[in-house]
Amino acid sequence: METKDQKKQRKKNSGPKAAKKKKRHLQDLQLRDEEDAWKRNPKAFAFQSAVWMARSFHRTQDLKTKKHHIPVVYRTPLGPPPIVVVSTLIQCLIRNFTRQKLTEIRGPVMIVSGKKCRLTVIECGCDINMIYLAKVADLVLMLIDASFGFEMETFEFLNICQVHGFPKIMGVLTHLDFFKHNKQLKKTKKRLKHRFWTEVYLVGREIIVRC
Repeated sequence: METKDQKKQRKKNSGPKAAKKKKRHLQDLQLRDEEDAWKRNPKAFAFQSAVWMARSFHRTQDLKTKKHHIPVVYRTPLGPPPIVVVSTLIQCLIRNFTRQKLTEIRGPVMIVSGKKCRLTVIECGCDINMIYLAKVADLVLMLIDASFGFEMETFEFLNICQVHGFPKIMGVLTHLDFFKHNKQLKKTKKRLKHRFWTEVYLVGREIIVRC
């Protein structure tokens, strides 16, 4: 039975080791290497295709940019998110009338509550928009943080409403879960109710409690 000879190892013709061997071999033979030829005639070693050159340049730049590490931006806010629950109240009202969930509120929201009745819900913060809202609103829901009490903006808005016709106002107490004792909770409710009534002692103004 004849045995086949094993395949011989092929010598490397490219790479850094092969280039060093080739350079040494040329030096032993006292011949000039390719670097001398490139110095003598650089045009002979220039690129032949502009498209190939552009593609190779883009590929080289892509490989370089892949090695870059972009620092992650620290996006943690300095202050806490707003805790006034105005958006939560509006979302609950919309869900009560339409049976649909609205995650993000951008501007006024119109709700069709009946065949001949439409409700427009407008969210307003403590800014100059309170003047416009006091002119057009029929019913105002004022959210008051019971754990903090009345703020200066609350009385400012009540004075604005007195100038522009005084719509119906309902005060809504929030953050009642911060009170640990029922006795303190009842006292706070009573105090805030009487303070609210003395400010707006007219028909149709009341304060309600939201847990």
